[in-house]
Amino acid sequence: MSVGFRKVVEYLQDFLIIKDGGKVIFSTASDIITDEVLFGGFLEAIKGFYNLSLEDELLSIEGRKYRITFVLKEDLEFIGISRSLTDESRAVKELEFFTDMFLSKYHDIMESCNGTDVRKYKSFDTYIKKTINEIVFGQLERCLIPHP
Repeated sequence: MSVGFRKVVEYLQDFLIIKDGGKVIFSTASDIITDEVLFGGFLEAIKGFYNLSLEDELLSIEGRKYRITFVLKEDLEFIGISRSLTDESRAVKELEFFTDMFLSKYHDIMESCNGTDVRKYKSFDTYIKKTINEIVFGQLERCLIPHP
């Protein structure tokens, strides 16, 4: 996984964005997932089978060690992987935060090229780190510097 991503993320072990039937357009490239293309394809197949068979939406998959959580927005599947012992509501909030960050930053690019050029999203983990550092340092500054 990107060292920058892991240093600023509290609950997620990995973060992926999937488009059009399993195509991974962004991943934090962790040690957990050895083949993100295969992983994305399998997740989409499992979700599709679940949806067709049970007429329900799969929101998460949980094992002994990891939980995979899904958020669907604007025809993209945002996937967060967290440890099973992690507070699920906090992991989901973190996933939703990154989802909103991505959609805010890349909305125009996605509209102009249908979101298929994955090279355009390579810098997202750096953007996450920078944004979170600004938030954290801004909060620290407010706590440490007295205001009149």
